[in-house]
Amino acid sequence: MAASPPTTAQNTRMIGRFELRQMLGRSHASSAWLAFDPRAQQEMLLCVPRALPSTNAERDAWTQDVLSATRLKHPRLAEVAEIGVHEGWPFVACARQGVTLAERVSSGTPLTPMEVAALVVDVLEGLAYAHDAGVAHRDIGLHTVVVDQAGHAQVAAFGVGLEQLAPNQVSRPARNRQEAREAAERDVLTVGLLMYRLLANHPALDEADFGRAARRVGPEIVRLPWTTPHPVPDTLRAIVNRATDRQHRQRYLNARTLLSALQGWIKTNSQEAGGPLLLLLDRLDAVGVLPARQGAERAMIASLSQETLRVDDFVDVVVRNPALVWEMLRSVNVAAFRTRSADEGTTTLSRAVMLLGQDGIRRVAAGVRAWPGVLTAQFSRSEEGGLAAIDALERELRLCCLAGHVARLMAPFSIHDEEAAAAAMSQRLGWLLVLYHFPEESAQISRLMQPAPPSETGGASNPGMSLDAAASAVLGVNLDDLSAAVMRHWGFHERLIQAARPLSRSSPVRNPTTPEETLRVVASLGNELALTTTLQHDRQPSAVHQTYLRYVRPLQLTPKECTLTLDHAIRLLDGRPTDPAVTAQRAAARAAAAAAAAAQQDTSSSVSG
Repeated sequence: MAASPPTTAQNTRMIGRFELRQMLGRSHASSAWLAFDPRAQQEMLLCVPRALPSTNAERDAWTQDVLSATRLKHPRLAEVAEIGVHEGWPFVACARQGVTLAERVSSGTPLTPMEVAALVVDVLEGLAYAHDAGVAHRDIGLHTVVVDQAGHAQVAAFGVGLEQLAPNQVSRPARNRQEAREAAERDVLTVGLLMYRLLANHPALDEADFGRAARRVGPEIVRLPWTTPHPVPDTLRAIVNRATDRQHRQRYLNARTLLSALQGWIKTNSQEAGGPLLLLLDRLDAVGVLPARQGAERAMIASLSQETLRVDDFVDVVVRNPALVWEMLRSVNVAAFRTRSADEGTTTLSRAVMLLGQDGIRRVAAGVRAWPGVLTAQFSRSEEGGLAAIDALERELRLCCLAGHVARLMAPFSIHDEEAAAAAMSQRLGWLLVLYHFPEESAQISRLMQPAPPSETGGASNPGMSLDAAASAVLGVNLDDLSAAVMRHWGFHERLIQAARPLSRSSPVRNPTTPEETLRVVASLGNELALTTTLQHDRQPSAVHQTYLRYVRPLQLTPKECTLTLDHAIRLLDGRPTDPAVTAQRAAARAAAAAAAAAQQDTSSSVSG
């Protein structure tokens, strides 16, 4: 059982000259007290280990740990005013610059998610600085975080918790890199538990001591509950859940990665910050949106060199180059074009071609960087990492084009096929931007999506995160929100922006009742069919059939239509001649579907009549 600080005859607890007035919080390792310093006539924060050092060697080792931390100077680290020992009890005194987080929480008003994120960012800034210097805290808790009147947090009591020496050990040897890394990782895990405590308003695993709770993470699962005092946005929830994930490989392994994710979330959700565009706008203006696909320049030059430009033929070339699709639509949706057009925005490539003309198209095409764009710099820094980033972007651009082709071919008569293609491609815009502009973060996201080895021998492998959850955990940004924000910045029509949000794969597809809903459904179908091509060959037919079953009623599909359309789209994308038999079968299937829909409408009309 832990000992207690010394007591005077008058039953007033004292440590040296400091009068202990109130305990502010404690853990298994340390306690924090509100103390009064009669010499300075001011209140102090006094931090004391819970266990009394049994030997002089243990006290000397404790002093060494604390002195290492006091040499660090950072605005997010509480400055130590005095280190002392009284009747065998070592202590650390800090000027009381605010209230401890324990006092703030006990006030009864739960913190909002934005307040929690801001406080934890302050904590992580201090921890990251200390970890870079090789110093870990080892006892993050409500009692070791101080909040000032401005709402900023500081971390106090570095190294105050007593680590007992082994028997016959007279001093602590210098910690090696692995020990320092493991201690820093434990600090980051306890910060995740701190976020859980503040957002849920109760401790994870019903364990108020974060150090003890951290030892239980892994054997036990920690997930932020859905019943919280304030609604927690999905992106922030993903960050917290990753910070406390049972799998070590899925967690944030250093303070700076967790700090980056939280700062991204704050920028995304802060009205003053301007939203998620802050993450990309500077780079979009400097290096462009995306590079042209490899080999796309030749097809573009050949089309523009013709004496007469057939719009349909030119659109067929453009949809194989997503960067040019978005550049053309962006160019014609700026204010200058908007005033010249009667509608609220241009949503089709054929309309964009008419507005730009050949000279305008040449100017837009000249602004698209050649493959692989700025990723050449990534390749120069790391050949292996650069090559992986280029390959990942190339695969995703191909999927984007394939989804656009499928959606264009599957579009019913009620919506424009070019709108369907643009919407399907835009459903992949956010991830494409991350792959191109943040290759290191995208590599981290991809690692989180990989399944982990089974926890037990012979057991099933642990599934990795979904793309949305992994992106939210790394960047603090939801990919769909990122796509929508960029498209709004470009002035795209709201109909196209809404269609750029894919349907949930975990919910059934409802019958669309408006052209806008139909556009979104067709775009989602195009992407789901395109993704089946990434599976192993023997699993693709089953995946295509499952996709057909999801969309058969909303889009009045026929059994062979998905397979025929996907094959047709792949041939178009690869520039191969389409099979006339396949084209005829697909046309017959679409005619049959249209006839069935018309017959159903006539039946409905006669019944209502």
